[in-house]
Amino acid sequence: MGTRPENPNPRRAPNRDAARALANQRRAIEALDGRILKLVARRLAVAESIGRAKCDHGIPLRNFEVEAQVRTRLEGLARDFGFEGTLGRDLALFLIEHSLQTQSALIEKVYAGDRLETLVVGGMGGMGRWVARFLNGQGHRVAICDPASGDCPFPRVQSLAEGVREADLIMVAVPMSACGELLAEVASLEPAGVVAEMCSFKTHLAPAFAALKAGGVRFVPFHPLFGPGVRMLTGKSIVFCTEGDPGGTALVKGLFSATSAALVDMSVEEHDRRMAFVLGMTHLCNIGLARALAKSGVPFADLAEAGGVTFHKQMGTTREVASENPALYYEIQALNPATRDTVARLTGALEEVLDAVEACDAGAFTRIMEEGGNYFRK
Repeated sequence: MGTRPENPNPRRAPNRDAARALANQRRAIEALDGRILKLVARRLAVAESIGRAKCDHGIPLRNFEVEAQVRTRLEGLARDFGFEGTLGRDLALFLIEHSLQTQSALIEKVYAGDRLETLVVGGMGGMGRWVARFLNGQGHRVAICDPASGDCPFPRVQSLAEGVREADLIMVAVPMSACGELLAEVASLEPAGVVAEMCSFKTHLAPAFAALKAGGVRFVPFHPLFGPGVRMLTGKSIVFCTEGDPGGTALVKGLFSATSAALVDMSVEEHDRRMAFVLGMTHLCNIGLARALAKSGVPFADLAEAGGVTFHKQMGTTREVASENPALYYEIQALNPATRDTVARLTGALEEVLDAVEACDAGAFTRIMEEGGNYFRK
């Protein structure tokens, strides 16, 4: 009989002591996981007690100021332990979300404090659902006006006229292309409540704004600069256009004053000028990049396998944009008066880079990159 061959790589031979140590460490992690879940359960039990106290005293479900404090505290604690602040932020989001789920089942049924009668027109869409949940979380009564079918957690009105007649606040969250006509219809109903719209561009609504103003309607053009998937408003901005009714603007601003969102004032003209870059240009870059890759003939999995840090960071944003609602993103380009100028700026910048490369002009290429870097340091 032949002898058993020696292990060709003795450094990789099984080590029983190491295996036992690894098994012990894994059991230690299992025990720690159990302790973590017990602490989470205790925290949720306290959150439930807080929810019952809110019920007893008519306090709304959401307190965005406290939520921002929780996030800041946990971000700081994470850094104190030598971790990135994002670890604390993600933990805060998780804990707040589950605490709200625990409390909402109690509060939404019994809250009886002072509240606004609110109507969300387009409440079955993404941002319509978001603003409806937001208002409900603050303790306001919410009704929905939307012909779209589907499950709706809030009562629906039979007609726009019925909803407008009863509402202290009318939130308009319809597609941009339909907003002007809808606002004109609302104006014709002579609403007593404040009318607020949240389109990503405003210039095309000028005739509707004029009709609202002529009818004495308190209207508020504003723009939440985030999508319906947002869970906390820390780091988010909300623009309020100065053409709005001062009293109505104060009312809508008041809804967000206790949150951690930045409330920014600017004219409709300035808003649309900035949105041409903030939305129009950034969307075009990512849509164009996704289109170029889709036509490259190279499967994305092959690129991802060889991708570096910059590639994966960029692909995260590009994939998200390419997966968004095409109808909304089409309107952002179609109703942006600066789209043609934006495309010209992008293609002009790419031509500059190409000219420097084809001319073997390293100096020009360096200047392009340095000027770009300096822009972000101003």
